[in-house]
Amino acid sequence: MNKILFSLLLAVTVFTCSCTVQKQSKFTTDRIKPGMSKEAVIALYGKPYKESTFTDSNQVVHENLYYKEHIWSRNWYEINNILHFENSVLKSLEQGDERLVDKEREVVVK
Repeated sequence: MNKILFSLLLAVTVFTCSCTVQKQSKFTTDRIKPGMSKEAVIALYGKPYKESTFTDSNQVVHENLYYKEHIWSRNWYEINNILHFENSVLKSLEQGDERLVDKEREVVVK
C-alpha cells in the first residue's frame, strides 16, 4: 500500500512541476547572443514558423527568422520574435506584434 501511495505522490509531483507557465520570453535569456550562427539558433529554438531572405547590393544575405511564443502575464499574450541575420550570423532580435489572446476573440495590444 505504501508503494502505491508513494508512486501516486511522485506522479502528482512530477506532473505539477512540469506544468510551469512561461512568464518571460525565452528569447531574452542569456542563451542567445549577437554573433551566433543561424544553425546554432535553430538548434536551440527549433525551426521558425516563417523565414524571409534578401540579398543587398553588397551581396550581403539578410535573413529573418520568425518565432511565436505564448507568455502569461495576468493574461495570455502571443509574441512574435524576429531574429535578424546577415550572412547567417545573428545581428539583432526584435519583438514584433504582441496580441492579447482571449478564448472568445483576439485583441491587438499596442
